[in-house]
Amino acid sequence: MIGLLQKDFFILWHAYKKNLLLILALYTGMALLLEMNFMLFFLCWVMGFYVVGAISIDNYSKWDLYAACLPVKKGQIVGAKFILILLGMAAGLAYSTVMAGVLYLVHGLSFVENVFTALVTVLISLVYFGVTLVLSYKFGVEKARTGMLLLVGLGAGGIMVLFNQDALSSGALSGLAAALEARPVFWFCILVLVSAAVYLGCWAISTMLYGKKEF
Repeated sequence: MIGLLQKDFFILWHAYKKNLLLILALYTGMALLLEMNFMLFFLCWVMGFYVVGAISIDNYSKWDLYAACLPVKKGQIVGAKFILILLGMAAGLAYSTVMAGVLYLVHGLSFVENVFTALVTVLISLVYFGVTLVLSYKFGVEKARTGMLLLVGLGAGGIMVLFNQDALSSGALSGLAAALEARPVFWFCILVLVSAAVYLGCWAISTMLYGKKEF
């Protein structure tokens, strides 16, 4: 498993290191100079896209065909991708936490609020990329990316339609916001449990799908 993680890490670093360094410089500059603290959370999201890109690289290089000759289980190959996403999210969260501290010292922005938002971003990202990996192993990376973007677009569009038709009244939204603010720790724990369950479920489904493939 460690060897699989090292393989993916070095491939991703070679493929995306310039892009990552540019993003780090851009996001850091925008956060510090323009006080755009929401830029801190994007890195967690970007790290997931890098890992999904690793599957594209594997497909292009015929890695799965080669891996079938190695003394590794198919579940380990899939598991390495899911673990790599966790490691990427942890790196993104560490960056967000450090920058939240810097923004607190420089601009007085709330450290706790920024770290809490970063944690929520990580949990939502785990669900998003867990489902993306399932779709990638079933239909391919490009179709998975397109499908997830369509799902997100349809979901956002549906909410906007409901809001415009007063199906979602401002009072209801205010009530929802009040409920979240009244018990943030409780709802955060619920989000943790749901995200963990979905992510582990996606891991199991992806392992099953990959195990049925023949190379």
